[in-house]
Amino acid sequence: MISIVKKYLYLFLAAVVLVYTVICDIFMTFSLSMNAVFFTAFVLFILLYYMAERPLNKEERGPSFLRIFVKVFSIFFFSGILILIIFNVLYPKKYLNEKDQKFDYIIVFGAGVSENKTEIINSRIERAVEYSQIYPRCKFVLTGARGNNELIEEALYMRDYLKNRGIDDSRILIEPRSINTSENVLNSLNVIKKDIIKRNPRENIITRPFKNITDYFDLDFLNIGFMSSEFHLTRINMMAKKLGISRPYDIPCATRNLYKPYMYIREDLSLFKAFVLGQIKL
Repeated sequence: MISIVKKYLYLFLAAVVLVYTVICDIFMTFSLSMNAVFFTAFVLFILLYYMAERPLNKEERGPSFLRIFVKVFSIFFFSGILILIIFNVLYPKKYLNEKDQKFDYIIVFGAGVSENKTEIINSRIERAVEYSQIYPRCKFVLTGARGNNELIEEALYMRDYLKNRGIDDSRILIEPRSINTSENVLNSLNVIKKDIIKRNPRENIITRPFKNITDYFDLDFLNIGFMSSEFHLTRINMMAKKLGISRPYDIPCATRNLYKPYMYIREDLSLFKAFVLGQIKL
């Protein structure tokens, strides 16, 4: 039995990758980059199976360049994915002490709103509904543009959802132009700054409006929550720090276990890209 498992292990893993990718494509937003990652894994497993089935002949002096390349590339490829997932999971998050503090603003990050593929964004909005009851004076910044194959801007979809759940329009701010997480964070903070300016004459809530050198508001006197799926929060947290928010509070939204591997691997690519572009701060 063990020998059979060893013999067909790579073939079995290749089949799992293929089936899992198809399932995620059916029930979640299609991602060309993600399919490229899983296709690479599928090909590597097939090649590893082929090499295991055809060991070196005695006449061969050593492994070919192709064998060495496939094995080395496989080690770096799968190790890199695993290391980034572990980093994402273990990265320290900050949570608000609900007994002593209150949120001033909560930024809710959009997700796909393609037809019949709204599970992730709905989980985030339901979390926002829950927090609207816990923090009745908190405002919500809804961020997200309309992506390819989407029916409506993500921010507008979330606004309509919240209004249908009884959230007053005065508590909702929308940011419908951002097409990626970096823009989501930056533009949402700008929306908050504009709202602070608008509210200040009658509420006097700016206590430390300017930094010494820069000309933008120091928002650290506010408690700002960043609400998104748990796999997404590490990158959001580091981007907020890069933009001067020293205490970004994380609000995780649940993801179905079936989709977690797909989403964490997808986030690996985004984390690596953000690091290369200098968008994040540890």
